[in-house]
Amino acid sequence: MAILFTILRDGNHFFASADGGPRFYVGRRAPYEGNIGLYNIFAGTKIERLNYSAADYTNAFGFWARFVEPTAACEGRNFLTLNTYDSAFFTFGFGQFAAHVPEGDFVIYFRTILGLPEAADYFPNLTLSGGHICNADSRSAPVPLEDKDSTARLMKYLNPDLSEVQDAEVINAAKLIHLTSKVPAARDAQVRIMTDAYREFMRRGDARVGLDGRTAAECCVVADLLHHGRGGRMLWPLVDAALKSRNPFESLIDIGAPRWKSRKDKLKAEIRARPDFATLRWNRAGGNFV
Repeated sequence: MAILFTILRDGNHFFASADGGPRFYVGRRAPYEGNIGLYNIFAGTKIERLNYSAADYTNAFGFWARFVEPTAACEGRNFLTLNTYDSAFFTFGFGQFAAHVPEGDFVIYFRTILGLPEAADYFPNLTLSGGHICNADSRSAPVPLEDKDSTARLMKYLNPDLSEVQDAEVINAAKLIHLTSKVPAARDAQVRIMTDAYREFMRRGDARVGLDGRTAAECCVVADLLHHGRGGRMLWPLVDAALKSRNPFESLIDIGAPRWKSRKDKLKAEIRARPDFATLRWNRAGGNFV
């Protein structure tokens, strides 16, 4: 049976209640570069502390659970991390999966969520058809919200616009937060999708610039660059030059506009806190670190 979510507002803070149960935190109204949306990872946040820890997932994912952890630390670490104020319209999860990328991590995650037994209680009007997320709240055939070329309709479904916090935006955020909090399989899906993405980043990077024999420390920066999008169109020439420099790790960390200094500093510290990242090396033949 569909769960009824009720919005509760306290100033700039939004909470929700599921079927009249205890209220839980959704996010704070936040302006950003002319947009307005929700955010829930900040000092003093009221969001449930449901943080990603690699130690909880190494049995299932091996070293890859640790390999994604520095990025997780940069992205908020919390499985319930939410951001609806930038050009992605909706990002969610400990890796901040972004809804604006066709066939991207958020799309794959949302498809996975809709395949869970609990999905109908949270998103009764959505379905999977032909492998895509569709709106089935219609007398006609399911209407696709995303395809290989665009997620524009999915973005609008989740967050109608960036001018102000909308009820639909709060409700959709509340649904994902509540589902992820209550259903471990929803958290497991985030980890699987994040580690799968990082495996693919390694294969892609190796094909472009040759990473065989490179340390996990260097490779982790390359993967984070791809995940975060730093470097832009010149990414691969910059990575290639950094790998050929006297200090590849420091040169890789330096890639990206000055506006990302705090993230780069955080990433560097997180990688340095894991000494085995400096000794483990990417093995192309095995597709793993040894």
